[in-house]
Amino acid sequence: MPEYGKSDYWDERYKANDTTFDWYVSYEPLKDIIGPLIKSDSRTLVCGCGNSRFSAQLYDNGTHDITNIDISDVVINQMKNRYKDMDKMSWLKMCGTEMDFPDNNFDVVVCKATIDALLCGSNSFHQAYLLNKQVSRVMKKGGKYIVVSYGQPDTRIDHFRRKKLCWEIEHHTIDKPVFSCDSAPSSYYHVYIMTKTGEAPDDGGDDEDDDEEDDEFYDKFQANTSV
Repeated sequence: MPEYGKSDYWDERYKANDTTFDWYVSYEPLKDIIGPLIKSDSRTLVCGCGNSRFSAQLYDNGTHDITNIDISDVVINQMKNRYKDMDKMSWLKMCGTEMDFPDNNFDVVVCKATIDALLCGSNSFHQAYLLNKQVSRVMKKGGKYIVVSYGQPDTRIDHFRRKKLCWEIEHHTIDKPVFSCDSAPSSYYHVYIMTKTGEAPDDGGDDEDDDEEDDEFYDKFQANTSV
C-alpha cells in the first residue's frame, strides 16, 4: 500500500504529474452543504490541500482569506505558481498533525480526503487523533471543521467523538460522480461537519495519557467495526 502519510511519497507523485486533481469531488458538488458555512470573510484553513482545485474555486466564490497547507513541498510550490494571481491566498508546507498556527485562529477548517489518507498509513488512529486535536486547537469557538471522506459513519464518527474534542457533529452525504473509480464502499461520499463548542481541558501535553486513550479507543473501535 502507498505510504500516504509520508511526504516523500507525495513529492514523487507530484513531481511526476504537475497538474490538478480532486479527490472525490471538487467544490461545486459540496457547495449546497458547505457554502452557507464559509462566508466571504471566513478565515479558512485547507489542510492537506494537495493539488486540488477546491481552494481556487472557493476563492472564486468570494472567500479570499484561505491558508493552504500540505506536507509536500513540491505541491506547495506548484500551487503557489499555479494560483499566483490569487494573491490573498497563502500556501505553506506544514503537517496537519503539527501545526504552527496560534490557538483559536480559524473560522473554518476543511480536510478533504486527509483523514482517509492518515487512516491508510501507519499508527493510523493516533495520527488521525493528532490531526483532530490540532484542528480543534486552531479553530475558534463556534468554528466549523468540514471533513469529506469515503468512510461511512460507523468507521469515522467515533474519531470525532474522542476525548479532548469538544465538537457537535453533523453528517451529510453527496452522490458520487458517475465515473468515480475510487474504493468508496457505497454510492455516496460523506461530509462530516464539526462545530467547536468549547475548549478541551489542558492536559499539559501528557503523551502517556494520550497513549492510554488511544489504546482504549482502539479496543472499543475494533470490537465494533474496522476501517
